[in-house]
Amino acid sequence: MGIKKWLANRKEDDTAFEELTLSSMKPGFLVDYDLKTWEVGDCYIYDYDGDMARECELRSGDGDVRFLERAEDEGRVDMTLTRRISLKDVKEDVAGTILDQQDPPEVLSFEEVQYQAEESSTGTRRKEGDPGDDDGEADRDGEADRDFVSWTYESEGGRVLFVVQSGERDFAAYEGARVEEYQFTDILPGPVG
Repeated sequence: MGIKKWLANRKEDDTAFEELTLSSMKPGFLVDYDLKTWEVGDCYIYDYDGDMARECELRSGDGDVRFLERAEDEGRVDMTLTRRISLKDVKEDVAGTILDQQDPPEVLSFEEVQYQAEESSTGTRRKEGDPGDDDGEADRDGEADRDFVSWTYESEGGRVLFVVQSGERDFAAYEGARVEEYQFTDILPGPVG
């Protein structure tokens, strides 16, 4: 088949000639990081009172799941790559302290590493591609926008730990590190169609 015929058969939303970057990744894309190939799952938009961030779930072939969050503020890009951890694996009683005192402990310990509280923030999370109607109602995929409170912790070694409360008793924790865009290579689009 000639090149003209091949080009004529390509679909309009083709990504073959786009510059593929972390910020342009969509579900189904593939990206290499830390000697593994990861597939992009669902992506979410976080609105921290007008400051926006984007998070994509990354899944490897061996079952690992990570969350890549990217935010840009005044030209500075901040990215973290985290994994979900059990709040029970954090030494301190985080949920109990939040429920009793409305704030978590100042220092947390996870896997023998201490994390110091850095900041807290509130925001709303919605699945990328859903209308940003902010009404709390379920969107076309049945998932409602979620309001949350997040606490950020950092260790002396550059590790990060996030505690997220989305509901009175709905808590989650994520641990990972700050990453740079150059650490991710070979971004490939997912199947067309």
